[in-house]
Amino acid sequence: MNYQNRAASWLMVFAVLAAHFTHRGYGAPVWGLMALQFLVYPQLAYWRARLSAQPLEAEITNLLLDNLLFGVWIAALGFPLWIAHILSISGIINMAAFRGKRGVLLALLAQAGGALLGVAIAGLHFLPQTDLLTSALAMVTLSIYLLMFAYAAHARTLKLHETRDKLHASEQALQQQLSAVHALQSQLSEQANRDPLTGLYNRRYLTATMERELQRCQREGQPLSLLLIDLDHFKRINDTYGHTAGDETLRALAQLLNEEARASDVVCRYGGEEFLLLLPGMPQGTALQRAEHCRTRLQDMVLRFGEFEIRSTLSIGVATYPGHGQSARELIHAADHALYRAKTEGRNRVVVFDPADAEAVHSGLA
Repeated sequence: MNYQNRAASWLMVFAVLAAHFTHRGYGAPVWGLMALQFLVYPQLAYWRARLSAQPLEAEITNLLLDNLLFGVWIAALGFPLWIAHILSISGIINMAAFRGKRGVLLALLAQAGGALLGVAIAGLHFLPQTDLLTSALAMVTLSIYLLMFAYAAHARTLKLHETRDKLHASEQALQQQLSAVHALQSQLSEQANRDPLTGLYNRRYLTATMERELQRCQREGQPLSLLLIDLDHFKRINDTYGHTAGDETLRALAQLLNEEARASDVVCRYGGEEFLLLLPGMPQGTALQRAEHCRTRLQDMVLRFGEFEIRSTLSIGVATYPGHGQSARELIHAADHALYRAKTEGRNRVVVFDPADAEAVHSGLA
């Protein structure tokens, strides 16, 4: 863009100077220098910047050199007002576009240095007048240059808006992708923590959650109870009615346990036909009532599977922190020991862990 503006505007300046040179009667050497300056130099400046490893910095150097040479021409021609004005203001505008106020100062310094060099070469003389043709061409040149500069600024503004719109669209697309990734991660995490058959939490989730809930209850001085539940004679259901009927029985029990759970409770499929209810803040007496309620509900439930009616019962072991264990492992073993007693004593019953059996539990842990 700078090359196009420089080549076009300097060609117009060439016409202005040609009119002035004709009016003043300058000889061939001056005409030759002008041709080199305003016709050949723009091409050399363009290729210098294009081939540079740092094109922007090279172009800034070109603009400073432009201003230096403008100062030489202004002084050498005797400071003709219209010519001095169009050369000086165009050089300042170019530098201001790239370097702001600092660019204006640099352009003025470069022009002043060039003027001193011009005076040293051609001597100090003052010829401010220009003929009517030269003045008119100078006005037209300056007007066209300013319009070209405004058009270039407009084009850059449009390009900037286009780039911003693309960046905004890309940012929105990226945000959508990130949201999709987060949603997928949440979905995968949820799937990893859920039992695919019943939809309940699995042992993987229980391990982390129980440790956290136990620590919270320890800090707050609250109890925590466990219900370890086993579906009685589940193998008999599978053998009699088929595994599909067994799966439906497990789903029905899972739904029952979910209905009985509070928002703070955690219902897990512990393994096979075993389930575990984690009951933060619930004392032993309340946990025993909850277990009995679950047991009687399932006992009274009839699961219809095809032409069959399936009835089931539960054996439940209850253990409570802090009396039955201080760690998650101790509590689970205590509940498991109570469940074992419920099954050996005839099933379809709830048994609370007996602290007298603590030694047996510790032996099992060892």
